[in-house]
Amino acid sequence: MKRSAPSPLVLIGIGVLLFSLGPVTVAGSETTGPVLSFWRLWIGAVLMGVLTVVTVRVSGRRPTRTGWSWAARCGVAFGIHQLFFMIALKATSVVDVTLMQVLQPVFVGLLAVVLFGERPGLGFRLWSLVAIAGAGVVVLAGASGPTGDPVGVVLAVLNVAFFAVYFVWSKQARDHIDTVPFLFGVVVAAGVVVSLYVLVAGEAVGGISRSDLARAAFIASVPGALGHFVTTWPLARVSANVPPVMQLAMPFLAGGLAWVLLDQRITWLHVLGGAITIGGVLGSLLSPSGRRLVQPGPDATFVPGD
Repeated sequence: MKRSAPSPLVLIGIGVLLFSLGPVTVAGSETTGPVLSFWRLWIGAVLMGVLTVVTVRVSGRRPTRTGWSWAARCGVAFGIHQLFFMIALKATSVVDVTLMQVLQPVFVGLLAVVLFGERPGLGFRLWSLVAIAGAGVVVLAGASGPTGDPVGVVLAVLNVAFFAVYFVWSKQARDHIDTVPFLFGVVVAAGVVVSLYVLVAGEAVGGISRSDLARAAFIASVPGALGHFVTTWPLARVSANVPPVMQLAMPFLAGGLAWVLLDQRITWLHVLGGAITIGGVLGSLLSPSGRRLVQPGPDATFVPGD
């Protein structure tokens, strides 16, 4: 039975919190990034495969060839993004790579103009710049300093660019395929991309420990399956510019979780940057143009697996 649609902003906010659990989980692992990604993706493929069978039977809607095509291309972009991210972390410093993440609203904003004709107002853009500045303060507060490796910096930029492509394609895909089968197709295609890499690079995927395998399963099920579902489902109901700005709070949230769970140091700069970021996010969403970008509609309904 159809129910009133949950608030898109609430769902995206939950997704931001769930995504913030990922870095904390990865930080406690001992294996390499590509190996952890390999297991995270294929565990996720099994999980999303089971959920896809269930939701297709419940809803009676089977994905079309066009829908699967969208899922596949999004999965390739997502897989390439993950590889560039992991390789960039090895080639340069964490600060170089993470600082590039604050460019995501810029990349998405440019793509949204071309693909969706979205042109956020001045208030939304100015408050977004405030959020970007705050996120940069949070990242710098926990960094030891950039190494300046040019190859690593290029890969870090490409990582953000491919995630932006994945994101805007995901919004387009929601017109052709329901969320659960879409995420299944994405994780399978991304798994193939990462598998080809670990095969060529000679990564020892079979040598992963039980504890790291458990971490991969947690990432696949919580930040992966659940986090991506609550973030992807509302994409048909909000502007493409909204989620990237909200996700700028992730460095602050991840830092706070690392302080609580891993006893990692937190400074006044973390708190200051986090306050600036949250203020910028709230300001952008509450601005007149921000309110116009969130239009769920009075007749929006929620169907499991939609």
